[in-house]
Amino acid sequence: MSEMVRLPALSWVGRGVRVRVGLAMLALGTTGVFSATVTWAADDQAAASAGDTGGNNIDEIVVTARKRSENLRDIPASITAISAATIEEAHITQLDDLSALVANLNIDEAHDNTPDVVLRGVGSFGLVAGVGFYVNDVQVFEGQIARPIDIERIEVLKGPVGTLFGGANVGGAIKYVTKDPTSTWENEATVEFGSYSTRNYQAVFSGPLSDTVGVRASVYYDHHDGNVYDTVNKFDYGAATDRGARITVVVAPNDSNKIHLWLSADDFNTSSQNLMYEPPDAHTYSRTVEDFFVPSFDRHIGSAAIQWDHQMEANLALTSLTSYFTSYNRGVTDFFKQPVPIDLLDQNVDNRVYSEELRLASTGGSDVDWLVGAFFQGHKSATLSVDNNYNSDPNNPMLIQPGPGGLPLDYDRNEKMQREYALFGDVTLHHGNWQYELGLRGEYYTSSLSAVNTNNVANGDYTTPVLPIAPGSISGHEFSPRVSAQYKFSPTANVYGAISRGFTPGDLVEENFIIHPFRPEIATQYEVGYKSLLEYGVQVNAAVFYTYYKDRLYLYQRLANGPIQDLTANIGPSTNVGAEFDIAAPLPAGFKLSVAGGVLRARWGETNGFVNPGNGNIPPGTPQQLNGLNVPFAPAYTASTTLDWKHDFGGYLVGARTEASFVGRSYWDPQNSAFQEAYHLLNASAWLEHGRWKLTVAGTNLTDTSYNTVFWPVPDVNPFHNIARVNRPKWFTVNATVRF
Repeated sequence: MSEMVRLPALSWVGRGVRVRVGLAMLALGTTGVFSATVTWAADDQAAASAGDTGGNNIDEIVVTARKRSENLRDIPASITAISAATIEEAHITQLDDLSALVANLNIDEAHDNTPDVVLRGVGSFGLVAGVGFYVNDVQVFEGQIARPIDIERIEVLKGPVGTLFGGANVGGAIKYVTKDPTSTWENEATVEFGSYSTRNYQAVFSGPLSDTVGVRASVYYDHHDGNVYDTVNKFDYGAATDRGARITVVVAPNDSNKIHLWLSADDFNTSSQNLMYEPPDAHTYSRTVEDFFVPSFDRHIGSAAIQWDHQMEANLALTSLTSYFTSYNRGVTDFFKQPVPIDLLDQNVDNRVYSEELRLASTGGSDVDWLVGAFFQGHKSATLSVDNNYNSDPNNPMLIQPGPGGLPLDYDRNEKMQREYALFGDVTLHHGNWQYELGLRGEYYTSSLSAVNTNNVANGDYTTPVLPIAPGSISGHEFSPRVSAQYKFSPTANVYGAISRGFTPGDLVEENFIIHPFRPEIATQYEVGYKSLLEYGVQVNAAVFYTYYKDRLYLYQRLANGPIQDLTANIGPSTNVGAEFDIAAPLPAGFKLSVAGGVLRARWGETNGFVNPGNGNIPPGTPQQLNGLNVPFAPAYTASTTLDWKHDFGGYLVGARTEASFVGRSYWDPQNSAFQEAYHLLNASAWLEHGRWKLTVAGTNLTDTSYNTVFWPVPDVNPFHNIARVNRPKWFTVNATVRF
């Protein structure tokens, strides 16, 4: 028997399981070509921190968005850089905090600290990656173990970035650049307490072991209680504990070689796997649920990566980056939420990811910058979903009657292997005031899936096993070009135009006792932009874009032969048109004002009809045309305004930050049967720093605004009720840091 409702998100590595294992932050490494001078803290990292909109110096922002260090203004693309200072001062602790800082970015972070991401209306919101997450050049798939204290900056790359980053980046990429060991010993410890019994502890030790070896180690323990009240069990859902450690070792034996080694581990557990309620409509919000079974979720992650940078000659460098990642996910929940639980669901997902990248790049600052490389990634996943369907109380072993004589035991197991092989290159020609770029990536991908399902409900037989379902395999290839031109009016002002393409690889999914493929999503974007640094440190950026998004994926459910069954399908294209801007200006007396905004119109084109096309054992339905309707999860506008203030009172540095963000209407389903109303959020923080000490007070969602982070309406999910999850409430924290 299939479950009554769809989970918040589904893994694109094995859709037979109903657990979310989504995207993530994973501590794996830094990138780019390094200077021949041995320094632990990279110069580009320091420059980015100084130039980020979080500081009062808005001049030089260096990023590695094209896998080489460049001034942000010299890159013909829309990129938002967020420095370590901004991460700390804005108290960014979760991924959805980034939405307030990046125009046209929509992030929902669910129970397991992993996000669904839609950028400029591109991304399938939990079904496939859509927007790739990287710790520098290593793609990551789940978890949150690149801690804010270890992040030097975050680079949000908007639009398809398939040329350099490959598949699963159809909408862009969010890239984390991590901190290197410091040149002298700099250690610190932080304790934080706050609302809902928040108790967070972290410590960092960083410095040189010798003239050629440096180390940075961080450990953390985070805990908070729940904030959604269960009226049945009489306690608050949402409590979570996260603990782990990360080690960075840098070895620079000479001016021509530099080696990075990263090791990290994370353990996360929570009782809030199924934090959903049943509102009468999309505009009624509640922080209570009726759950007759206490769910649980545990995840264990380990990762390792090594990067070797070798300066082969004055103008040529070689980089090798090898990574390995493993995760174990275990979840238990009950979907029916009935006084007598009838569907106890055990969910297991295991992942193994290995990747290798080799690239050659020019160095030395000539009129031609180029980069060529090869890439391989293997992703093995095993998913197990066991529905223990009861007609009595599972808390009383004498009354449990699964299988024959009771309701069926539904045992689903999928094993998948995905591989990607790619060759890529990018060349930039500087000619006078002009810059021309041409890039191309050719990628070949494969996916094979085997599955077992012991509940043959399609034939009305709940006991006869189907062993096995016929295995499936697919392969395909895609090319991801990029072309751009930029003209400089002055060293600090330019206009650019760019055309870029990205895709999400096609894949396989087991649904309704067959394995069937879906086609790759492909996005082609046309963008024109303006970047400038004006007098008095005023920074102005703007861009307009048009994206044709082909073969968009969606997962929907419908009644067929009794139970509710899933179907993943390519349902058609959309056209996304929008504009963005940001302005940052230093003001007198230590103030700085930042304003940013974006508008988006994302509409469905001609579709084949949004209803099951008769795939597998579900009979075909009546097609519903979506042409002209709004695509899901794409707010009509996003905007933010931030006021920063800093002042030194005789060695006592005092600072404050207020941040207001505004999100326009967005629709929850392709049919536009339900929408999220526009809402706004207000955050604030203040700090006092003196010598080795720093005290910080922060508050998020100060107006205690309520909105849904996900909402599945009756027509889209099932014929019984709406399902939703509410946002985080108002939250206060106080933390103290000491450096030693």
